[in-house]
Amino acid sequence: MYLEFQGCKFGARCIHKHFFEEILSFEMSQFGHVSAVNLRGQSNLNNLWSSQSWRCYCLDGKMNTLSFASSDAMGRKLKSPSANAFMTRSRKDVPPLKVVCIDYPRPEIESTVNYLEASYLSSTFRNSPRPNKPLKIVIAGAGLAGLSTAKYLVDAGHKPILLEGRDVLGGKVAAWKDDDGDWYETGLHIFFGAYPNVQNLFGELGINDRLQWKEHSMIFAMPSKPGEFSRFDFPGVLPAPLNGIWAILMNSEMLTWPEKVKFAVGLLPAIIGGQSYVEAQDGITVKDWMRKQGIPDRVTDEVFIAMSKALNFINPDELSMQCILIALNRFLQEKHGSKMAFLDGNPPERLCMPIVDHVTSQGGEVRLNSRIQKIELNKDGSVKNFVLNNGSTVEGDVYVFATPVDILKLLLPEDWKEIQYFQKLDKLVGVPVINIHIWFDRKLKNTYDHLLFSRLYS
Repeated sequence: MYLEFQGCKFGARCIHKHFFEEILSFEMSQFGHVSAVNLRGQSNLNNLWSSQSWRCYCLDGKMNTLSFASSDAMGRKLKSPSANAFMTRSRKDVPPLKVVCIDYPRPEIESTVNYLEASYLSSTFRNSPRPNKPLKIVIAGAGLAGLSTAKYLVDAGHKPILLEGRDVLGGKVAAWKDDDGDWYETGLHIFFGAYPNVQNLFGELGINDRLQWKEHSMIFAMPSKPGEFSRFDFPGVLPAPLNGIWAILMNSEMLTWPEKVKFAVGLLPAIIGGQSYVEAQDGITVKDWMRKQGIPDRVTDEVFIAMSKALNFINPDELSMQCILIALNRFLQEKHGSKMAFLDGNPPERLCMPIVDHVTSQGGEVRLNSRIQKIELNKDGSVKNFVLNNGSTVEGDVYVFATPVDILKLLLPEDWKEIQYFQKLDKLVGVPVINIHIWFDRKLKNTYDHLLFSRLYS
């Protein structure tokens, strides 16, 4: 990210003292590490000031350390080449102010094995022979699962009809605009580098620029120390899994050295054994796995409660360790796996609508306010049609449910409840989620714009 004035030449990045002090008060919540990491390698000049003139400061690859006067750069310091790098100019020449924000560059994830596999699988839909008679496929639910299903079906030459009971797209990533124009989202949504299918989808839709990438760090709020944070910084010069191991070893707030060793030893089977080891941990809860490794409950309470809630909205004594290891294993196996990005706006408009546009441009349909009331069956037990709340019916050649399990349970026909396959649904329990949006009356200080996990004790 950098700040610039219109009219500055030769890559100069200048800004007036009073405005810069105002920006610094945003700190990480708005502009990231303006005074440090975000500038490194992205701009040639950054500003220091005096009360009577503009002062620009030069940055290059050979730097000493410098901090902004009167600024708290969250522990990050500016780097400078020498004490003679100042230049000044009169205020009389100051052009209109222009602020330009640049995020961290997109990581090189297209060459990873997982991304290449996802890209190849997606291409098989587009490159497969066109069907002589396209199937009419009715999909229940316009969350990301239903939307992506419709996208790949039209790519394969079929005609999906996507039904959404609500008046908004997105499902778990839905959002609503209030009367003031502010968006209310259903929680925070992170797009990791280790999400090959989603990253490939962004690329196919031509919306990679809508992801705002952050520095490669995992940042935790510390419940026992309000206002303080613990960082796991992944150095870009190291390959995986060394960058992840380094991040764990260099963290001094959340893990003691004996705990680091125990945790690292516990992760070795996942690193070496891969997915087979991960799947074998399905019957072990997060808390039991941690205790088995000799990791104290304090670490589970400070780190993995938040992680468990973020992944599945349940506690570590209920969540399978497989879920945690799937994420950790991917993060450790891929250099940029744990690097995160955020969408540059609300998901319905910035992510869901491009999928809808793609689907409808290829002959598919997306219908909002089309809630399913009943699944009507033929005499042989196959689906005859979906009956909607308004009494109309929707027929197709194939039917797909892409909804939370509770909705399918409510609509499951009586004849199907005796079938062993559908009886397995009884073991699947949905987890209700409540999102609370808090609006503050002033700028927040001492925080980050990509805090990964945070929890408060009531």
